[in-house]
Amino acid sequence: MIKRIFRRFCQAVVLLSLCAGSFAQEGTLLVANRVGGSISMIDLATKVEIARLPIGPFVPHEVHVSPDGRWALTGEYGPNPAPGRHVVLIDIVNARIVGRIDLGPDSRPHTALFLPDSRHALATMQDSDELALIDTWTLQVVRTYATGGREGHMVRISPDGSRAYVTSRGAEGTLSVIYLDQDRPPTVIPTGAGAEGLAVSPDGSEIWVSDRLDSTISIIDADSLQVVGQIEARPLAGRIEMSAAGRVAVPNGASGSMLPQYARIYDLESREVLREIPIRDGEPGAGNFGIFIRGEQLFVSDPTLKNIQIFDMEAMAEPEVLAFGIAGPDGMDWSPFRVFPLEQ
Repeated sequence: MIKRIFRRFCQAVVLLSLCAGSFAQEGTLLVANRVGGSISMIDLATKVEIARLPIGPFVPHEVHVSPDGRWALTGEYGPNPAPGRHVVLIDIVNARIVGRIDLGPDSRPHTALFLPDSRHALATMQDSDELALIDTWTLQVVRTYATGGREGHMVRISPDGSRAYVTSRGAEGTLSVIYLDQDRPPTVIPTGAGAEGLAVSPDGSEIWVSDRLDSTISIIDADSLQVVGQIEARPLAGRIEMSAAGRVAVPNGASGSMLPQYARIYDLESREVLREIPIRDGEPGAGNFGIFIRGEQLFVSDPTLKNIQIFDMEAMAEPEVLAFGIAGPDGMDWSPFRVFPLEQ
């Protein structure tokens, strides 16, 4: 009883700090562990991994937190010979799995993320070229949408929640625009080979897509749904994240390819390179990186070195190592809540 009261008191304190807007190094960083098949929960105030929640052998690649900060979703992506079929709903505060949503055979969910209501969510179904709409309260699939592309990998949502954007890395590489509130087919926009990472500008006017195999970034206008620009990226750049201040982070690297590895920072408005931040001192290496932005802090997960580094994109200071010994970290997200695992 005392532990339960203390946990609720701490949750209330976190909520008060969230409303006050003062949480520079607070809350919880959630990390999807590809090697470990788990989700790590790192307390940012103490820099301690509070919990490591097992997901299973169908290893997750991404994790996303609900807008209210209370829940998280991850997908059973799985190794190539054994793809998964479930999206996993997580209670962040208590570090427990609430349930698994079955997307059916030949689904292989990679990215799952909440809609603005913190109840419904979308999940890419890479092997069936569909996007699932999920009700996390009932743990059911409400409907599916055809993407019109091949190997839909990543999904992002327009600021008003009316559209979903899905990158498909198969064939020539495309961006699919899916109209969530309308009964109409998707608009499929050719971008470049290996279309993978994507980000939507804070005002929703542009979508940036990393054409991983073409070493380019395609910029799509959200009104005309046309590619209005294409800029150079480093080889095998596979992720994009944007800050509210208009900084765009794009790391490069891939398993099995020895490349100098950097996080390139672009300016959203001018599309020019502001800086290149060396990862692993910029030395040639193999492996890819997960990235996440909160404020102007760039979190970079390194599955090879099993650590997470934090770069200040505004001050451009030396990176800070947040955590060691993470089991193949990849995608990340943040919750304002602290974790208080339930006793087993």
